[in-house]
Amino acid sequence: MPNNNQRRKKDSARLTWSSKPRRAPNLKDIDFQTAEIVIPNPQRDQLTIAQFRKLAEVEIDKTKMNRLIWGDNMLAMQALLASGYEGKINLIYIDPPFWTGENYYANFVVEGEAITKEPSVIERLAYKDIWAGGIDSYLDMLYPRLQLMKRLLAENGSIYVHADWHINSYVRLILDEIFGKENFINEVVWVYTGPSSPGQQQFSRKHDLILCYSKTDNYVFNKDDIRVPYHETTAGKFESEGTGFKGTPADLSKGKIPEDWWYLPVVSRIRTEIIGFPTQKPEKLLERIIKASSNEGDLVADFFPGSGTTLAVAEKLNRRWIGCDFSKVAIQITRNRLVSINAKPFLLENIGNYQRQMIYLHGGRIYEMQRIILKLYGATPRKDFQDMGVREAEDGVVELVYVSYPDRPVTAKKVEELAERADRLDGSGYRRLVILGWDYEYNYEEALKQRKRALGEKWNVEVVSKIIPPEVYEYLKRAKNEEELEPLTGKIFFHEKPYLRLSTPEIEHTGNKAEVTIGIQRYVIFDIPIEKEKERLAVAEIARTNFAALIDYWAVDWDYDGMVFKAMSQAFRGFGKRAKTVPVKMKNELDTGKEYTVAVRVIDIFGNDATATTKIDLKEERR
Repeated sequence: MPNNNQRRKKDSARLTWSSKPRRAPNLKDIDFQTAEIVIPNPQRDQLTIAQFRKLAEVEIDKTKMNRLIWGDNMLAMQALLASGYEGKINLIYIDPPFWTGENYYANFVVEGEAITKEPSVIERLAYKDIWAGGIDSYLDMLYPRLQLMKRLLAENGSIYVHADWHINSYVRLILDEIFGKENFINEVVWVYTGPSSPGQQQFSRKHDLILCYSKTDNYVFNKDDIRVPYHETTAGKFESEGTGFKGTPADLSKGKIPEDWWYLPVVSRIRTEIIGFPTQKPEKLLERIIKASSNEGDLVADFFPGSGTTLAVAEKLNRRWIGCDFSKVAIQITRNRLVSINAKPFLLENIGNYQRQMIYLHGGRIYEMQRIILKLYGATPRKDFQDMGVREAEDGVVELVYVSYPDRPVTAKKVEELAERADRLDGSGYRRLVILGWDYEYNYEEALKQRKRALGEKWNVEVVSKIIPPEVYEYLKRAKNEEELEPLTGKIFFHEKPYLRLSTPEIEHTGNKAEVTIGIQRYVIFDIPIEKEKERLAVAEIARTNFAALIDYWAVDWDYDGMVFKAMSQAFRGFGKRAKTVPVKMKNELDTGKEYTVAVRVIDIFGNDATATTKIDLKEERR
């Protein structure tokens, strides 16, 4: 007989795959950089705005703010844990990719012209259901993230994981392992309808599964908040449809707690909610989950928010929220959706020094990444300057190419220094300087123009400013050495930085107030990222006659402090077929007696970001 030490441990079954992480991910002390403080309703939130005006003097407590974060949710969760969020989130709902093998595209209608934007390589991997390593790579993605979510959950917290037939059985096993099968609460079946193929050789798949686990046996479940009239339950709907199904003979006057099979329509049947996002869920679904497993004032998180349904419903139900997504399209749609419902002020954030963190995450170094970027652009790295290379362009001009550092924006002052170097380098100098930048300073174009004007004929170098796309991370992972980069050259497109010019402000004085109108005079996208030539040419023609048609969102900070952009006025295209061209002017009433720096931030439908500032002198009151 085996002794106790030889006996098998009870309930030791685990899901195993060859690349399964052996250790839980560590915390990362990464800062979050605030791209915007979005204030959808400035008149209602005057007190909050007054607090934001003191940001230069007092550090804002971000833990009290709702937060929408662009970036890898793995890094975001590690950073949240390091900044005091351990055990602070009351409810987590996630709708991760289902490993369907599908390729989702972003579809737009621009002035009646339907166009398709292919997702970037990194978006496909981080969000779009493309998993090159099969089921193993999917589990490699999900497993450590679920470990972090458990740490973020409050002791009375719950997590809902949305899945379908592709991946449900695997997810159930790793949830048992991480949260404990004793903390399994429900497997909810979400039943929906939709078209079926008449020639199919199988039963129609018309449901998803939502797995619900708690952190402990002391979890929130507000049964009275989710009671519904009997005829609204799945059983009631089936009975009313004449299926012969009967409900239990009980007193249902107070309503009934829904069963664990929910018959709720998909978004395509709910016209008021259509956002145009391929995997969007109905608000009724999230409303039931949030009401059941959280209370007013609780913190709700979604680390794959997509179109932002969880965050929008949490906002409406007076919950605090955190969302994080790697898709810039998802971030744009979510922000616009929150603005459209007059949400309370929230932070739009990036992960601080994000590019640097991604480089280190994959075992690289800054100078190695710069060499890789130069080679991907088609330039030969120089030996004397590790951040520069040389390339012969298609028009025969030999270009000097500079790759910026990942943790600092490119400034006009830096470009002037580089232009001086280009003018005299290698004896005869270079007539064209190409800047490959991760980010650019506010008002970059105007500041550069002023420096050129001041130097006059002494400025002999043409400057072309381009954006480094996030796809470089994927190629860094693929390439084991620099030789493997050669066949990848030209596969990444470095888009030229868009050009933004503001019109001269219009000012009308009335006593100690002034009505100020800010406008966009010109917005130019030099490289339109559309593969189909017919669509690209059509969009280029539209942009030539109506540049505003390509603007997805723009916002104004009427009193920019030089540190944090406060989006106090916003305009956006709208959603799906309701999308329309944004206005190019915005008005606001300002107090006289001071000089204002007004900042404008523009984001187009392709995710490009451009900023500009202008001065408005209201020191003297005019009547």
